[in-house]
Amino acid sequence: MKELTLNPVREIHTKPRNGKISKSEAVKNTTPNSFTPEIAVLSSTGIVQTVNDSWKLFEEEISPTGPTGLDYIGMNYPEICKNINGRFSEHSSIASHGILSVLNGSATSFELDYPCYIPSKKRWYHMSVIPLPDLTGAVVSHTDITEWKVMEKMKDDFINVASHELKTPITSLKGIVHILKLSFLKKVKGEGERLLSTMDSQLNKLTRIIGDLLDIYTIPGQEMILREEKFDFSELVLATVENVRNISPLHFISIKENEKIIFTGDRFRLEQVMTNLLTNAVKYSPQSNQVIISSLIKDKDILLSVQDFGIGVATEDLNNIFERFYRVNNGARFDGLGLGLFISSEIIKAHMGKLWVESDPGKGSTFHFSLPFN
Repeated sequence: MKELTLNPVREIHTKPRNGKISKSEAVKNTTPNSFTPEIAVLSSTGIVQTVNDSWKLFEEEISPTGPTGLDYIGMNYPEICKNINGRFSEHSSIASHGILSVLNGSATSFELDYPCYIPSKKRWYHMSVIPLPDLTGAVVSHTDITEWKVMEKMKDDFINVASHELKTPITSLKGIVHILKLSFLKKVKGEGERLLSTMDSQLNKLTRIIGDLLDIYTIPGQEMILREEKFDFSELVLATVENVRNISPLHFISIKENEKIIFTGDRFRLEQVMTNLLTNAVKYSPQSNQVIISSLIKDKDILLSVQDFGIGVATEDLNNIFERFYRVNNGARFDGLGLGLFISSEIIKAHMGKLWVESDPGKGSTFHFSLPFN
């Protein structure tokens, strides 16, 4: 991490015996100095072995007293991060723990976005830590992502405003369609009835898309607000399945198991998750009409599973499928913005639960979520 005032902890490290150059020394001698990111190579104990020129220039830039010559070489970097106080303390503690987890082999990598206040301006940096071969140390890099953060905020602000502006006229249109269906249904049988139903269906689809866009602004950077209540989880499963059956009459959705459970949580949000998993199961299994859902208590958790027999998820997509705006590239064209699974994942996390997927490409997928049953 970067900070204006530090209390570095120095450690003594010995030179290699018999004059041979160690592996870390070899890496040190080949560290690039032309990269834009600030890069440092750490030993297995976290000692800074070498840094590139960008790292040195950054330290001079953030210093309020001018060039200091401080480059951290010979210092314990996890300890430096750990001892930072004040406005960076939360991010620094996370960074210190992440670096140590890579150094001791408990994590294969670590990444963190954090703000950095340098004189006269605030910037954002992306920290990345990857291990050296055989756990002989790690490479730490800090990349300036301020421009990307600014562009992302502008994009998010635009979508947020546009979504709110679209919501009002769409609500009015849905009301008009509803009145037309009630008032003139007997007079507009046949083609007229079909057109009204199609309009209503398309407005529902547009409402869901706008709802997804608005949802993502209640999630990043803040805790999702839950409206908790005590309810019958098994009844919610039944009601959600019935609703999806009505909009997907060509698919047979069967309930394998539905254990009676009284649960305290956000009923509306959890219905949103179930609906998303069921509609995805229907959408991504165009050649199969069977979907299976089950809900039971396992290891003191509620475990809900939705299984389909469709196209499945490729192995390379499994780690990214719950990211915002991520869409699987499987050669087929499906509607959606890539927000449903991201929002579902955030809802389950807010309930202190877990959402994951198991898939066999070409044979189908099973999405599971677990909730602590207390």
